[in-house]
Amino acid sequence: MWFNFLVFVMCIFGVQSTVVDLSHRGLKKETFFVNIQQQLNLHEVTDLILKGNQFDSFLDCSTNLDHLKSLDLAENHLQRFFFLCKEEYNLEYLNVSHNHLEYIDDFAFNNRTSKLKLLDLSWNKLSVINETMIEHMKILEYLSIAHNPVDNIHENAFINQQHLVHLDMSNVSASFIPNSLLRPLTKLSFLNISFNPIDTLPFLPALLTELDISGTNILFISEISLPHLSRFHLNHMPNVTKVVLNDFENITMLEVLSFENCKMLTGFRIWPPNSRLLPHLRYLSLKGSALETLDENLRPILQRTAVVDLQNNPWHCDCRMQWINRLNLSNDLSREIRCKTPEEHASKLLSAIPNRELICVEILSSAYLAIWASISIIILALTLAGMYLLWRSPLRQWILPKRGGDTVSYKNVKESSNDLIRILVTDDHTED
Repeated sequence: MWFNFLVFVMCIFGVQSTVVDLSHRGLKKETFFVNIQQQLNLHEVTDLILKGNQFDSFLDCSTNLDHLKSLDLAENHLQRFFFLCKEEYNLEYLNVSHNHLEYIDDFAFNNRTSKLKLLDLSWNKLSVINETMIEHMKILEYLSIAHNPVDNIHENAFINQQHLVHLDMSNVSASFIPNSLLRPLTKLSFLNISFNPIDTLPFLPALLTELDISGTNILFISEISLPHLSRFHLNHMPNVTKVVLNDFENITMLEVLSFENCKMLTGFRIWPPNSRLLPHLRYLSLKGSALETLDENLRPILQRTAVVDLQNNPWHCDCRMQWINRLNLSNDLSREIRCKTPEEHASKLLSAIPNRELICVEILSSAYLAIWASISIIILALTLAGMYLLWRSPLRQWILPKRGGDTVSYKNVKESSNDLIRILVTDDHTED
């Protein structure tokens, strides 16, 4: 059988190295526990790789892993796993990502696995991260729960993880992250909370060196003070329309800043001007956003930043972009700017357009005055015309009697013949 040949090869090349790699073999748990491990000396194995097989569960009671330090069960069909039959394991690395785990109970992680330093639970079906799930892992340094449909994270879930330095919580459906959740993580240096529908930042540990909040509903960053942060990712931000770099003045060690594919980002500037902002920045990416122009106040930052990526923006190449062509930089920014408008420069590189052809079509102040004067004259003429029409309306035809007068004259009575006059006069004499 094929697994006998596999065992023979491993006996020659693999066992002496204490690493057993059985990845992507289509193995089921019965084949491994009943057949393969009987022909291998797993007692001395330190690294066991079972990635990409068909295990639906894993129970330590079925094998002898006394010296095991690393166990990789990623890309299987795991619905559960247990560590029950040994008092304590030396296990430091456990990867159960890309499985079908819906819940992890106290029999999976317990005091027998207290030496774990790296735990990868990403790409499963976990819905709850409670306060007991990893409470025994007090020296854990790396944790990923990314890409799980988590709808409940207990505020004390990480209360015993003071040694954690890397935490990945990207895409866990969290609409709110409690402030107390990250407070115990005093050594945390990497935090990824990207692609969660949060609109406010939680408390952030002061020692962070890398932060990713891409794909969140956060509108702007202000009053954030992370003195050790060197990498900040804000890509795919759906609500960010304008960025003022002055908001980053308290992040003095920042080296990498990215606003990639922010489709609503139309403004990127410094105001008020400050040439001392971001003194250590070496990489800035604004590619794939909605920028049409760049403010000249950005000149000091662009001059000292080694890599600036401005590709795939709808640039409007007019006189406001002339200053970029004048920059004498090792990274030629103008070669990354391809114009979209105006029509005469569409699809051209900014670097290929002479500055004399970068023209701003603007209305002069004198023209504005002429336009406003014309509008005022038109409004006045319309007002006078309206008043005249009202004065000439049928209401004007009724003449009211003068005070003290004896007669009323009706101008709207039409005298059609002299006979009518004679009749009126005869009637007057008769009355006398």
